[in-house]
Amino acid sequence: MNIELERRQIIEALSHVDDEWILNEIKRLLGLDVEDEVPEEHKQILDERIREYESGQMKTVDWEDIKKRLSIV
Repeated sequence: MNIELERRQIIEALSHVDDEWILNEIKRLLGLDVEDEVPEEHKQILDERIREYESGQMKTVDWEDIKKRLSIV
């Protein structure tokens, strides 16, 4: 199949796509995504978790403890 025909078929198919996720992924693949990859809402959640961790409010588990627990199971 020649590339021009393939391009036209893709363009025609894209004109019928209503799924925002698919369109965003196509934009990303084509290098057209100018937005941050991480949504602002997710950044806020991460910032809050970092604050909780740094202030000692977040309970954490040492990696060695996790490995010990997993070897018991």
